[in-house]
Amino acid sequence: LFSYPLTRLFTSDLSVINISRGYLNIVSFFFVFFTTMFVNNGVMRGAGDTLIPMFITLFSLWIVRIPLAYLLSKPYGYTGIWWAIPIAWFFGMTFSYIYYRTGRWKNKSVVKKYVPTEEIDVVAEP
Repeated sequence: LFSYPLTRLFTSDLSVINISRGYLNIVSFFFVFFTTMFVNNGVMRGAGDTLIPMFITLFSLWIVRIPLAYLLSKPYGYTGIWWAIPIAWFFGMTFSYIYYRTGRWKNKSVVKKYVPTEEIDVVAEP
């Protein structure tokens, strides 16, 4: 919708504008995958579970996006690379949501849990 005015802010070269508009038209519709993945991962990281969200992010980038960008770039050129981005976001979002729904991240803690100790009555003498 706003791809032309947005790209026009950075360049007046029409070939660059057309290429960047293509990228924005593909990727912009799928930012909901990206934001869902990062919100879920942020909730889990905030609760103290940092390892699984890190692996989900690494998986979506290194196992899905980069190989898929390479494979799709052969038949589709740079458009294939652009399609690899939302596909990887979808995989990351899916695994992030599945792990979020398990609730295992709730067992982690950023601070140690309070364990009450035995109370001792102290009597002050006058």
